[in-house]
Amino acid sequence: MVASRRSRLEPGPADLSTMLLRNVPPHNREAEQAVLGGVLLKPSLLDKLVSELRRGDFYDPRHQLVWEAMAGLWRGNKPVDLVTLAEALAAAGSLEKVGGAAYLAELSSFTISAAHALHHAGIMRGHAKRRAMLDMGRRMIEIAYDPERDPSEFVGIAQLAADAVLKDRLDAHGESPAEFLDPYTHYLERLEESGGGGVATPFWKLNALIRSFMPGEMIVIGARPSHGKTALALTLAEHAVGLGHPSGIFSLEMAKYQLLNRIFSSGTGVAAQRFRDGKFSDDDWARIYALCDRMRDMPLRIYDKPARKPSDIRATCRRWRQDGGLDIVFIDYAQLIPPDGHHHNREQEIASISRSIKLLAEDLALPVVLLAQVNREVAKRKSPKLVESDLRESGAIEQDADIILLIQPWDRSGREDIQFTQLTVAKSRNSMTGDVPVAYNRKNVRFEQDDRLN
Repeated sequence: MVASRRSRLEPGPADLSTMLLRNVPPHNREAEQAVLGGVLLKPSLLDKLVSELRRGDFYDPRHQLVWEAMAGLWRGNKPVDLVTLAEALAAAGSLEKVGGAAYLAELSSFTISAAHALHHAGIMRGHAKRRAMLDMGRRMIEIAYDPERDPSEFVGIAQLAADAVLKDRLDAHGESPAEFLDPYTHYLERLEESGGGGVATPFWKLNALIRSFMPGEMIVIGARPSHGKTALALTLAEHAVGLGHPSGIFSLEMAKYQLLNRIFSSGTGVAAQRFRDGKFSDDDWARIYALCDRMRDMPLRIYDKPARKPSDIRATCRRWRQDGGLDIVFIDYAQLIPPDGHHHNREQEIASISRSIKLLAEDLALPVVLLAQVNREVAKRKSPKLVESDLRESGAIEQDADIILLIQPWDRSGREDIQFTQLTVAKSRNSMTGDVPVAYNRKNVRFEQDDRLN
């Protein structure tokens, strides 16, 4: 009896084909009953199952209601049995919807599930994933039939489907407070333990304003051409890697060796000019080789292929995360990214690119630092101080950015190698704005703390 029942819990391809032909989404009613019955037989299973299953993993609406009631009792440290479960469902007005006490008693008859509840939960998750894939497949079919949609959007949909399978983000029904409050408080506890989390910058005054670059944020660095956007990004990346954060750099403007010239000048103190004329001293070579030795084990990735679309960047980030982790990404720069689809004008292209980068930050839960040019007309103003709207083709970038940092050169102080600069936090959704004095070391193409003004 047990063997025959277990064999029915794992449908083969023929069963799934039958479901599709009947237009019934993939599910397994007996696996769902087995999990719920297993909990009634052995309530301690909830210690594991609550973190493994979500409401949307149950296809049968009755089972969704029963699961919510069970999880609610567990979160309230109350016993889970036929009596308390029936009371909880009755209090929520759901007892009759699930079939009454008679159906709960039927669930409790699934005695095999206590030993195999986790196995059955895995069957349920597999069906939930298939349902999610079907939903995304329907979206692709809609795109294929819509003459206004570009076929390149298939790439983005396919990546979302892959992410859904990899990350179990499948619940399309939303979550109730009973489902999201415990994970949220655990998040806050981890936040306290980590001292705030995120990726800190090397500038203490900037950290005082924004605390750090947080997962899911899109940080835009804006400046006029040749005013240090790449240098600032590399300074931030060098600091992040030094703190142990796996970091990725997409260089759409500079080839890899050009980027490495800047990294090595900044990291060794060897003048940037020597990486152009090749006039290195013995001491220079000693510093270069020493940095080579240190960099071999650094959690850093560099991607220098030009004209990479947002979907390419997303796919690469996903591979980096799977291979060795990824905590922060730098993209140099926004106006060089081609859109995934065809658009009627440049404004729509930039809007699509900006939204794709913001979704990348949110979906992979990491900060993305996006460099962007500002309008050249700024220099013609009597007061050339940058503001958010100075970002070139900026409407969507302004809207999507969580933080906007603008580089404001203001004083050379008669020195060729040092340019005193302000970083203006022009926008910050969740923290403060303000000005941060820094020094741009042109000799070694890096930004440094401006101790003269702090």
